[in-house]
Amino acid sequence: MSFKAVFKESKVILTEGAFVERIKAEFGIKTDPHVNHAGLIYSHPQVLELLYRQYLDIGKKYMLPILVMTPTRKVNAVSVGKSAYSDKDISADTVASLNKIKQSYGDYAEQIFLGGLMGCRGDAYSGQKVMDVEEAYRFHRKQALALSMHNIDFLFAGIMPEINEATGMAMAMAETDLPYIVSFMVRKSGNLLDGTSIADAIERIDAKANPKPVCYMANCIHPSNLLQALLSDQNTGRAAMGRLRGIQSNASMLSPEELNNCPVLHQDDFSHIIDEMMVLHDQHAFNVFGGCCGTNDLFLESLAQKLMKTSIMEINK
Repeated sequence: MSFKAVFKESKVILTEGAFVERIKAEFGIKTDPHVNHAGLIYSHPQVLELLYRQYLDIGKKYMLPILVMTPTRKVNAVSVGKSAYSDKDISADTVASLNKIKQSYGDYAEQIFLGGLMGCRGDAYSGQKVMDVEEAYRFHRKQALALSMHNIDFLFAGIMPEINEATGMAMAMAETDLPYIVSFMVRKSGNLLDGTSIADAIERIDAKANPKPVCYMANCIHPSNLLQALLSDQNTGRAAMGRLRGIQSNASMLSPEELNNCPVLHQDDFSHIIDEMMVLHDQHAFNVFGGCCGTNDLFLESLAQKLMKTSIMEINK
């Protein structure tokens, strides 16, 4: 079944949990300052494989479709040239590694969908304008095309804090003919970090990118904060909000500014986070769920168990 078909027909879809924080906290690995944990495909491939398999094993256990992404959010034409891996084809190598892992899952591999992960050029925790729409399109086009040349199912724009770059990136992704998702960094006030409301951001990208994203998501936000954002006056009742369909939840309720470079990893009770995610499912038709900072395999296991029960209940209605 294709990625688009699974997205359309599945009541619940799992995606991965945290990587970077776990790599630092659990393994004590210092990542490359330019391409972050993408470099581990060369320096510590066994660590990356272990984490991916933890998440994939959970998806298989509960027989849920799962989206997993390449570790390439910080990979682009500029960052690779500055990194210790300037002589490597990071996009090709990460996709090849993930496909090898995927194929080891037998029949369940049909429910594993690989995404090429892209991210903003600047700081995801800042709403600062780095480029205008056309500049962002030209900058991100090379990476979008590079990822699309390999065996992936979709593209994913992760933790996008500012509308101009998100729009340009969406335009670049649209050119590849792969389905793609745009995921925002938002405040509980209902805005991206640059002040654009979620509804306005969706409308602006939908108007510029052809084809449009399959859906929109939110990254690195506690579901309680996202629920407040959805109910803000500037978003509630707007038709565009029906296009927001997923969350990769932060385990902390802190604001983006408080989270940025915070020396302590904050974790809310996992059961509370998951209960709030189910509110997003029940009241706002979200169907893609995973974790971000502060989450781990234990979180994803509890989340998958709850999602499976929810899925069975809906099928039996």
